[in-house]
Amino acid sequence: MQLLQLANFVLQNLLQSRISFIIFFHCWANNETLQFAQQIQQPHQQLIYYQFAHLRDWNWEHLEQRYLDHAQPTLAIYVDLRCMRSRSLLAEASRARLYNQHYHWVLHDSSEAFSFYDFFRRSNISIDADVDYVKQHIPNSGDKDAVVYTVYDVYSNGNHIGGQLNMTVNYELSCNRSSCDGIRYLSSLHLRSKYGNREQLTDVVLRVATVVTQRPITWPPEQLLQFLNQINDTHIDGIARFGFQLSLILKDLLQCGMNFTFKDRWSYGDYNGGSVGAVVDETADIGSAPCLATPGRLHLLSAIIETGYFRSICLFRTPHNAGIRGDVFLQPFSALVWFLFAGILLLIALMLWLAFYMESKRMHRSWRLEFVPSLLSTCLISFGAACSQSSALTPRSTGGRLAYFALFLISFIMYNYYTSVVVSSLLSSPVKSKIQTVQQLAESSLTVGLEPLSFTKSYLNYTQRPEIHLLRKRKIEPQSHNPELWLPAEQGILRVRDRPGYVFIFEASSGYEYVERYYTQQEICDLNEILFRPELRLYTHLHRNSSYKELVRLRLLRVLETGIYRKHRTWWARMRLHCYSQNFVITVGMEYVAPLFFMLLCGYLLVLLLLLLELAWQRYAQRSD
Repeated sequence: MQLLQLANFVLQNLLQSRISFIIFFHCWANNETLQFAQQIQQPHQQLIYYQFAHLRDWNWEHLEQRYLDHAQPTLAIYVDLRCMRSRSLLAEASRARLYNQHYHWVLHDSSEAFSFYDFFRRSNISIDADVDYVKQHIPNSGDKDAVVYTVYDVYSNGNHIGGQLNMTVNYELSCNRSSCDGIRYLSSLHLRSKYGNREQLTDVVLRVATVVTQRPITWPPEQLLQFLNQINDTHIDGIARFGFQLSLILKDLLQCGMNFTFKDRWSYGDYNGGSVGAVVDETADIGSAPCLATPGRLHLLSAIIETGYFRSICLFRTPHNAGIRGDVFLQPFSALVWFLFAGILLLIALMLWLAFYMESKRMHRSWRLEFVPSLLSTCLISFGAACSQSSALTPRSTGGRLAYFALFLISFIMYNYYTSVVVSSLLSSPVKSKIQTVQQLAESSLTVGLEPLSFTKSYLNYTQRPEIHLLRKRKIEPQSHNPELWLPAEQGILRVRDRPGYVFIFEASSGYEYVERYYTQQEICDLNEILFRPELRLYTHLHRNSSYKELVRLRLLRVLETGIYRKHRTWWARMRLHCYSQNFVITVGMEYVAPLFFMLLCGYLLVLLLLLLELAWQRYAQRSD
């Protein structure tokens, strides 16, 4: 056996694969092993960490734990197929599913007695396998020490689902005792990446677990597939049907078949039952409906790529009888500005009174007023100017008129700014409720209803958020015997429309369709949203040890990059409502106008009271005379 040539070939193979750790399973004599090791340790060679394991050991149980336990990205494994005991080693590796991306197998065949294809065609070699089958022969050239090694790339698309063993010649390398010559490629494998050569699964039928929650699972498979293939009524099982459409795109990209099994839920617990459980126990290769990546699931599954969103919200219309709000008429200015403005008005009122008084005493008799207005009258004139009202009394002097001009100028500026802010705040955008959080909702007097979804019930029972516990205690538990607590999405959305102040908790992708169908634009703009739970992203999951993880990830990443995913998500999942407030006039309700009427009523009552006091005083004065 040409061990020196073999050592040079192994070094070249490891260099090309960028691997520095290797274990040799062999049946060589001790002197041959020493000669091989010395060749590898040549100073001019690359640094290699190696270990030898003789094939005289017949017990290959716990092969990975005993021999192949490593912390490197990839470990190279050399097996001499000339050794008879190598068959049991390869069979155990197949049983333990070790032909995967974590191990680079170099299967060296230097004899004609071993039929590689017949032995491996039923073995469990995966699509991500990194297996080099090496055949050697002596060339007809004049170099007697030269050995030519022909390397084949070996993989299978999945023997358990119909995949056939694939052997493709890659390159050949001529090695002598000192070195190896240049590589001569025999195919185009080197021009593409590993998965670029394995991008189609034409000979397999992938097992896909599909979720259907809004149709009886007992329906015939053809009828369920017809329902999932429909593109109308996107609010019915929207997330599950969206994932099904993505799986059809994946099927076209992989050129494979798909066998769909139908489940009525994602899972019973965290990872038991449903489509998630089918992927966990490997009765399905992939789940079509994206699901949440919880810590418990990630111990057994791998989240491949983000393929959806989950948004559960509390929706209600602004309650117009929630209380009188007069603060909107005071909001344009701060308290300091209001006090300063009042002080300026009083100051100008005093100046006007002085002007009238001086005119009556010092000016020409023909210019004088018949009477001197009181200080209360000048205050009334100042306040009227602030409200854009004129006055019948006008100073005759230049100074008085300048004071009058300053009063109207500052009143004009303040009045225009004030009215513009009030009008814009009341009419430019819909009035929203001050209830912005789940805790505020729990502490309010609003009535709550929920859509009967399994994950909503689980969240209410198992979440650690204190505001959800408070909501359950104050809003849900008191209605435990109320048959209208849990309502279908359509009925709950209609109740929100008809009863301002009623709160309905539902999943956005299914409920927004009913909102757009039954609500006017003005009613949509009147809606308030509170996140019932943080927005969560949904992922396509495969089993943690699945050999299709990287291939599926690359194909779905391509779907994301080309915009196909966004197109389908826009159609299937409505994540927000659009308010076009410019298309209608927003009316101001009594909650804002009531303070004005209340002020007017209080003013008339005060006037009536003063009138009665004046009449009483007048009568008292007449009796005294």
